[in-house]
Amino acid sequence: MPITHTFAPGAMLATACTLLAAPAFGGFHDGTDPACTGDGWLAKDDATFAADCANMAFDGSLEDRQKVAWMFFARVNQLIDDPAYGGVSGTGKAPVWMAWPTDADTFGTAQPFAFSNTPRADIQPVTEKKDLKAGRVATADPDSANEEVNRNQTSYDYLIQAGLTTKIDVASFFEANDFVDMPVGSIELKASWLQVTEGSPAPEGALTFQFESGEYWWRGLHIMAKMRPLDDPSDMFYSEDPSWFWTTFEFNANTGTTHVREAFITQRAPLPPEQIEAILQAGGIAGFGFEEYAPNGTQIRFTVDGQGEQPIILGHTDMEDFAGAPNTAQPRYWTSFEASCHSCHATASYNPETASFFPFSVPTGALHPGYNVSNAQGSTHVFLGQGYKPLDFMWPIAFQAR
Repeated sequence: MPITHTFAPGAMLATACTLLAAPAFGGFHDGTDPACTGDGWLAKDDATFAADCANMAFDGSLEDRQKVAWMFFARVNQLIDDPAYGGVSGTGKAPVWMAWPTDADTFGTAQPFAFSNTPRADIQPVTEKKDLKAGRVATADPDSANEEVNRNQTSYDYLIQAGLTTKIDVASFFEANDFVDMPVGSIELKASWLQVTEGSPAPEGALTFQFESGEYWWRGLHIMAKMRPLDDPSDMFYSEDPSWFWTTFEFNANTGTTHVREAFITQRAPLPPEQIEAILQAGGIAGFGFEEYAPNGTQIRFTVDGQGEQPIILGHTDMEDFAGAPNTAQPRYWTSFEASCHSCHATASYNPETASFFPFSVPTGALHPGYNVSNAQGSTHVFLGQGYKPLDFMWPIAFQAR
């Protein structure tokens, strides 16, 4: 049975300030869901926004999904003051997600996170997926290229209160539960940063930030948001029913990004500039530089139309460079790109019998009980259908619970 939620199902997007209701933005076709895009969408708490927009995200067109992606982008990038470090690109403002708890704030300490509108002083990097795939573990110190995970209060509260931040507590959790079931409104982000140096300057138009460890430019942002519970959460490994919404924003001028978007991304529907501007304007962040970024695509299930035939491909050319070929560092020349947010995260799981997490791998398409990978020691293969319990697409539990 799933754990009972004893906390509020949603948390306000920005906790230390009151957001003004945004006007409904125009430029939508008649199929747009007014429950999602109507007045006040920006001021809703995360759980309400997710629930109100689930039909548009999961049952609408690809264009509808792209609009939901931009709306999530506008919400997580609400601007807060940053007098200490000068904000993004010296504006004195920073996105609110830069004040959200990181993996280190969630898993690496027994101290509760103090939610505020104060951006953190430095990057809290996580091990990059290409290093996890190769069996390498990075140090905790910032280096020239970094990925950083952040989460909203809805997600943080559940992880803390459910006891999913240490391995011993995960074991205890699965004594009474068969699966993790994150609450609707949970948001997990992963940002990609690259250090600015004399030989590697920030590209024109890219947003930058002066951390304590140096200046970095922002290469993009993964967004995953829980929008609807599954009827049968124990079937997370295999169900094509959508519950999480996935999108990844990338700097438009990243080398090879246009090629990857046009040649490999399965489900994308770029919006006209006037519609993007309308969303950013309604979100109060137009003209800040966010126009230089865009979704590579969206994803809500394993395969196109949920029929199990054509895998959905979605990824970021930096954060999923390991999925490109022939040379992972040259996306403009890739002849293949095998990345899938939903398929990859679906394998996040725990085996109570062996007290072990399923090894990280990079599947695409639908999974089956016989899906298997080598264990951490490379000595044997482990099978997804043999005793593993779903973590509700939450790799951070498997990566960070120690």
